[in-house]
Formats: sequence, structure tokens, C-alpha cells
Amino acid sequence: ERSTCFTCSSKNNPPHNAKQASTTILPKGTVESRGNGTVNSHAVISRQIQEFIHGEGKFSFWAEVRGFFTVWMFVTRLPGPTWVDHHPGYLMRGMCYFPISGALIGAFVSTFYDVANLTLSLPLIISSIISEVTSLWVTGCFHEDGLADSADGIGGGWTSEQILKIMTDTRLGTYGCAILLLYMIGKVELIAILGKSIWVLGKCQGGGPAIVVTTRDYVDEQGPKYRFYSFFLQAKYLVTWSRVVFATMTSLIVASIAYGVVKGAILISAVMVMAFFSGRYADYLLGGVMGDYLGATICVTEVYLLTIILLFNKLEDHLILFEEIVSVFSEVTTGDTSASGLMKSLMQSDSVFSLLKAVSVVLFTHVWCRNVGHSPVFVRKAVSEREPTDEIQISLVGPVAGDDTNVSNALEAFLADKNNNFSQRFNAVREYLDSLAKPVGSLGTLEDWASRLASIQRSITPKADRVACILFAADHGVAKDIADGGMSCSAYPASVSKKIVLGLDKGLAGACVLAKCNDVDLRVIDVGLADGLSKCEWTGKIARSSKSKIIGGTKNFCTSNALSSEEVDQCIRAGKMETAKTIDELGCDVVVFGEVGIGNTTTSATLISCLTGKNPSDLCGSGASTSRDGVNEDIVTKKISIVEEAIKYHGASKLKGQPYKALKAVGGAEIAAIVGGMLEASERNVVVLVDGFICSTAAMIACLINPMVSRGLLFATESTEKGQAVALEEIAKIALANSIPPPEGPALRMKLRMGEGTGGLSAVPLARTACATLSIGTLEEVLNLEGTNGYER
Repeated sequence: ERSTCFTCSSKNNPPHNAKQASTTILPKGTVESRGNGTVNSHAVISRQIQEFIHGEGKFSFWAEVRGFFTVWMFVTRLPGPTWVDHHPGYLMRGMCYFPISGALIGAFVSTFYDVANLTLSLPLIISSIISEVTSLWVTGCFHEDGLADSADGIGGGWTSEQILKIMTDTRLGTYGCAILLLYMIGKVELIAILGKSIWVLGKCQGGGPAIVVTTRDYVDEQGPKYRFYSFFLQAKYLVTWSRVVFATMTSLIVASIAYGVVKGAILISAVMVMAFFSGRYADYLLGGVMGDYLGATICVTEVYLLTIILLFNKLEDHLILFEEIVSVFSEVTTGDTSASGLMKSLMQSDSVFSLLKAVSVVLFTHVWCRNVGHSPVFVRKAVSEREPTDEIQISLVGPVAGDDTNVSNALEAFLADKNNNFSQRFNAVREYLDSLAKPVGSLGTLEDWASRLASIQRSITPKADRVACILFAADHGVAKDIADGGMSCSAYPASVSKKIVLGLDKGLAGACVLAKCNDVDLRVIDVGLADGLSKCEWTGKIARSSKSKIIGGTKNFCTSNALSSEEVDQCIRAGKMETAKTIDELGCDVVVFGEVGIGNTTTSATLISCLTGKNPSDLCGSGASTSRDGVNEDIVTKKISIVEEAIKYHGASKLKGQPYKALKAVGGAEIAAIVGGMLEASERNVVVLVDGFICSTAAMIACLINPMVSRGLLFATESTEKGQAVALEEIAKIALANSIPPPEGPALRMKLRMGEGTGGLSAVPLARTACATLSIGTLEEVLNLEGTNGYER
């Protein structure tokens, strides 16, 4: 493993001296730490990726050179310059150089093939074996390892969870051995039959699928490579379409030099077809791609291309076959031959009959598999912690009744056991709570909160001592005045958002007071305010300016998309990065999310309507009303019409159940950032106190992306907005569909509608109370106290 200095001191120039980034052997502890994917390394590298995007990763000659050598070091055993390391940002940028790297590897391998065949006059099969051994050495069996692991997983696994578990197992199984053997024999034989070293230029096309497939979602890969490869998902937008086009054109040029323009175009088209179907199959089978699957795709593509090249040499035979088929069917269409005559003609031509028989068998098998037997078992599931389909009921109290110390110790051990999933842990804690000295279920929502906190933290003594509140601020185009291209959806002007943030900075806003009262660290992040705040305006200690600012407010979603796809990705990443940084710095037990953004209740109602298909009249409320009772019928009517107009413009059916598309069409920058923050908190097993309507909307979207987010949600306050109930209902459905106990409804019903995370902050004492409930003595302890025998009887 090489040392991983992920950033360079002088931007876009050969950045380090040899001592700073030389290849070295790392201590065992360092390797193990990186291999386990520690929280620290994840957060640090995530921040460095953001710094890369905004700093040294800008386009320049040296940045491209470094990207090329990063790819070269990634796919070969050959060292690169000392100032190049395995920076994930440069690796993503360098994906477009995979074809060039492949061509160079091919040229390297062909040298040994020619020496064996032409100079030493060895048989073609021996020359082919020598060239393949050279290829395995120079690449370190990089892709072959992925092929074997993928074969074991796909062949031996029945569900996506089983497949992923097998693929990440370092041991080689029967399927892997069989496929690897067949692959090597087939490839060596194809090379020998072709008989010319020019075949190796086809090797450069093997990198093509990686470019296309990598643009898909990356699934959770548990094991040593998880943290590194998970960055691909965060940085995948670095593989821009211009780079995909560059890679495709590079492949086409190399293939054209080797085989001519027409054949070269056929080869590249074949690669794109393979990449498309490979990506579709990965989505169906695993819910995305992973490193081993990409390696397997490249191996299969190499054999696939060699076969096509071989077919080029048999082109005359194939043309004769084509002419036979055309001739037979033309006779039928002109009436010269009857149906019986057609069958007789087909039977007489072995080649035509074999082709039709193969097509028939494939079609029959496809129809059979689609319509007979059980429903598909390969379902896309979210990734933080995969739940089994069969629930195991755990009883902790019964077997050890009469020994209360054993009960708590057994529960502690059960929670710590990594083999027990969240649902099992949650049910075990609920059963333990039922054994305490109180009527069963008498603490209501507190018991649900206590069970979630204990299950997430894997401890019978969970904590909510260290709490942080992260507020994301952004403006909405739909809230602008009509004269400025907006819809004036709120009772307050859009400029109020900035004033609220300045009030937070000065410690005057409500969130500041409640945070201080409950000993909560408050952070305010500007991800999309229309009026950027200058450094001199950020004078307080609570709020702070953020490098995560993405845009200056969204666009009016009634006339265009609110955000671009890239802006949605950036906002989600900003939320993840800020949450990771906060958790790392404070060691949070619980995180509260909040928002600042005039017009975001309209945005939230529109998001829910698009994602669920619910009627806008069932979702819209008054929002930030100017009346004491919070009711403004004129505003409600106006908001309903705005939501209906947005749905009509975007086409609600296209957005239903599509969180990323919905955020792009009608979302808000702060809502997308909260979604990212909740995803990050879930990944780190940190419980989230969910504020009112806007945060509940973000929670629903986060659960659509990753259902495991629902495990750690504590809903703090019931909103006066009708749409919150719909969001909570959808979250419960998602949780149940993934065998997760759905979260309880909001704990506080106090007509809170201020925003800024104030509902979540108000519920912090309840979270601490929920933790304390697990310290109540058991009923048996109380009954066995001295002097209680009569009561016990």
C-alpha cells in the first residue's frame, strides 16, 4: 500500500518532494486502521475531496498528468512518479485515461507475444500463454480477482445481501475457480487463434465499461475497500460527459488504427452495449456497482471483444449465412415456398437451423424465468445495515427470570453482538423495557426513543449528552416577488432569510437561546442564501460562514428546475461533509437538524406531492404566518395553486418515488443539505432529532434514498403543516417494507411552527429522559425488596 497524501501543497504543479510522497511500507496498525474504514479517516478524506474540488482539482495540464498517472498506478503494478498518490479525486478525473492505459498495457504485452512467436518461433498457444502471464504480472491480476469474486457471489448468493457478503469474502469458491479457469483458457485460445499481436490493441477497450458503469450508484462494500470506493459515489460527477466522450473517442482512434474505422466503430459500439446492460444488471442484482463487479465487467468485455475480432476474420462465412436466411424468407414472402417448405429449408441448412434454435431457446428461457416461479429476489436495498428478511424473535427476560443482573448483562452482550441487526436489537430493548417496574408501555414515546438510542449506540446505557444542532440556510426562487420572477409564496419577503441568519450570528434568534438553554452546540451553514454574507458580517461565535455554499438561491420551480443535477449532488455532499465534521469534532450522541429559508414550506409541500402523488390541498398550510393563530387562508389558497402549477409544469408522474429528480425539479438547497446530513448521521450510527415539517420532508427523502435512515429518527414536534403527517406515513411505510420498526409520531404537540430547529432543540431534554428510563429497576427487583412479600402474593 502506498502512502496516501491526498492533497498537494502547490496546486496543479508537481506538488511534493520525494520524501513527502514516496512509495513506502506502512506500519501494520496504519493499514488496519485504513482497512477498517475508521470514522476519522472517512471524515478527513471527505473534507479533502471537497478541498480538491474547490482547489487543486481545477483543470490544468499538471492536474491531467497527475490524473493519468493515478490511473496508471491504480491498474498496474508499475510505479508512478513520487509526486503521485491514490487521490480519489484524481482517480475519478483520470477515468477518461483508462483506454490510453489499456493501450499501453496492450503494447507492453504484445512485445512478449511477438518475441515468443516471431523471434523464438514458439507455437501460438505457448506465445499466447506467455503474453497472458505478462498481462497478469503487469496488472497484478487486478480484474481477474474481481471476476472470481463476482462469480462466487452471483453464483453462490440468492439475495443481494448474500451476493455482496460472498463477494467481499477473500476466500475463493467453486464458482470463482470454474469461471476463472474457463476465462483463462478461453482468452488464451482466442489469442492463439487470432495469431497476431495486433489483438492486444483491443485490450484498450476494456476500460470503456468502467467509465459508463462508474457513473451509476456505488453499493455499500463492507470490508477493507469500503471507505475508499465509497468516495466514488461522492465524487462521481467528476467523470463529466466531456470526459466520457474523450475516452470514447480515444478508444475509437486506437481501434481504428488497429482494425479500420468501420470495424473500430463496431467494437466501440459493442463496448457501449456491454456497459449499458452490465450496469442494468448490476442495478437489478446489487442495487449498483462495486469494485469487483467493475473488474469482472472488464474481463468479460475483453473476451467479448476478442470474439468479435475473431468474427471479423470469418466475415465471409457470416455473409453467406445472412444471404441464406434472406433467401429462405424472401421465398416465403413471395409465395414461392409454403410454411412446410420453409421448415424443410431451415432443416437442410445446419447454420440457419442452429441460429434459430439458439434464438428460440433464449426466448423460451427468458419467458419462463419471467413468468414461472417466485418473484425476483434481487431487490435494491439501502446500504448502511442490511436487514434479513426473516425476523428472529429474541427473548432476553424469560430465560433468566429471577436474576436481574443477568438480564441486563445479557442485553448488553446482545446489543454489542455485530451479528444482531437493528430490528433484533430494538425488539430486545423493548422487551427489556416491558420487564421494568412500570406498566407495560406506560412511558409511551419515551420507550420508542430509548429503544432506538440503545439499539443505535449498542448500549444498555445510551447517552444524549453531547448534542449538536446544524442549521442550513438557503433562499427559494419561488419566494421571490413576482416582479423578480418569483411567486411571492410567503407572507414574508425572501430577504428575511439573511436577516434571520445574522440574528443567529449575533445570538439573538430563537435557536440560539434554546441551544444555550439545553447545552447544545449550534452551527449555521449557508448553502444557498441569495445575498452572500461577507466575512465582516460573520462576527459571532455561533453561526459561521461555510465553504459549502453552493448557489445564491434556487430558481422558481414553476418555470424551470429549481436546481441542476450537479447542484443537488453538491448540496447533499455539503450536508454530509458538515455533519461529518461536526460529529468528529464534538463526538455527538445526537444531532438536531434545522433550516432557515423563507418559502421552504411551499417547497416541502411540492416535494411531498411530487414524490407521493398526494393532492396539494392535503399538504399545504399557512407557513410563516403573520397571525397569532398561524392561520392565513389566503396564503394557503395561494400555496395550493403554486404547488399545482409546479406539478403541472414538471409532470408529477415522472417524479413519484424519485428523490434525486424531485430535488432537482422542485427542491431547496437547505433541504438537500439536510438530506445529506441525515444520510451521514445514519451511516455513523448517530441518532437524529427531527424538527417540524421541512425536516420531516428531508427525512422522508433520505429514507427513500436509504431506508436505514429510519432506524435513528426521533420525531420531536408535530407541525401545524398538514404535509408532515403524509411524510411520516411514507417513512413508516418505507421502514416496514425493509423490516425496520417504524418511528413513533412526534413527541411534542405544542403548535410549534418557528423553524430553525427549535422543535428539535425543545425535545433534547426528552431524549436525555429517554436514556434515563433504561435505569429503572425491573419489576422483579421491586417485588423482591424487603417487606414486599405480601404485595407480591
